[in-house]
Amino acid sequence: MNLVSRLFVVATLSFALAGCTGMIRQVDQADIQSVRKVVVVSQLGDTFNGSLTATTVFGNSSYKVNVSDWQVDEKLAESAVEAINQSGKLNASMLTSSAKLPELLKAAAARNADTLLLVTLAGNSNQPDFRPGYGFYRRTLFAMDRSCIYSLFVTTAYNVKSGKEMGIAWSFPRRESIPCNQATDLVWKDSFEKYSADEKELIRKAVITSVTTNARTSLQGLGLLP
Repeated sequence: MNLVSRLFVVATLSFALAGCTGMIRQVDQADIQSVRKVVVVSQLGDTFNGSLTATTVFGNSSYKVNVSDWQVDEKLAESAVEAINQSGKLNASMLTSSAKLPELLKAAAARNADTLLLVTLAGNSNQPDFRPGYGFYRRTLFAMDRSCIYSLFVTTAYNVKSGKEMGIAWSFPRRESIPCNQATDLVWKDSFEKYSADEKELIRKAVITSVTTNARTSLQGLGLLP
């Protein structure tokens, strides 16, 4: 097994264990000084998750639906690239690809980039009710009823030349909870098909707002944005 293959195995295990916050770390200052040209790849995928966690498991409900027409990955990557370029310190471009890490590193090298930023869905063991990726979450507990559009992922920075992981950050501030602002203009339903076209559009816009906002939060967590 060559170096790149070994690094891919390690990275895969890292994502599988992403719920362990001890793995989350900012890019070392010395490494940040070497970052000049960045390629951003988002691999959240096209699955929208609807989930209800009730007082008892008998009341739980969930669904998944393909929303490829929303272009979530493209919007997220575009937002990250825009934020990086606006910082005035780095140059960034986006790459749309579902390839694995070794191929992504090669593609970034072909662009003469020194750093690869890879966005992937990840679960958080401290808040397991939130499914990795993005969706509409609802929690009911006796008199409590809370619902929100959310996104949950990690952004990992890699040195393109060595393939070394430089840092990894959540889509929310490290010592805070997953952002879940009350969805006051939307009602959680147990099937995506029960939403009207106008409601689906509101959900789409809320998802894009969530992933693009949290993409910037993860860049701050890496230390690449102030």
